[in-house]
Amino acid sequence: MGCEIVEQFETGQGFFSLCLAGQEDKNDMLYILRETAELMVRDGLNQWTPSLFSLELMEEYVTEREVFLLKFDHKPAGLFTLQDSDPAYWGERNDQRFLYLHRLAVLPGFRGLQLGQKMIRFAEERAGNKEKIGLRLDCVSHLEGLNQFYKRQGFEFIAKQSMGKRFVHLYEKRFSGLS
Repeated sequence: MGCEIVEQFETGQGFFSLCLAGQEDKNDMLYILRETAELMVRDGLNQWTPSLFSLELMEEYVTEREVFLLKFDHKPAGLFTLQDSDPAYWGERNDQRFLYLHRLAVLPGFRGLQLGQKMIRFAEERAGNKEKIGLRLDCVSHLEGLNQFYKRQGFEFIAKQSMGKRFVHLYEKRFSGLS
């Protein structure tokens, strides 16, 4: 049995299903994040490493966050997580009136189909349905292309935050008429 489908995205390659992941999806989640991390290491992006992710961490994600798994023909294609609070990255700026997006990933074979944008739009709708005033995320500061991607999605730069050995840019997108 698969996870509960919450949305479908149509692309030139066909239909993708977005579902709310459960404990039974931990292996697919781990596969996506490790594959994405391996590509980042290979490309010298200095962002994620495969050793960062474990089955225990996937279990923690499913328990503490909403994890959305993207599938194509019942195979894993991408994911992202949403959480109601993020003091680790946002510190004093943390505000539970926002929803926080993390771990947005699309496997290489499915890139170029605007799936990242579609998942962000879904996350925005989810935040609105939860009566949040906006969506927030962080992005490592040294990846200019990724930072530009989020800006093109309508996110506004809020601050540069030190995370010890690296810096992240904090972004938010407020929904019009809400504060």
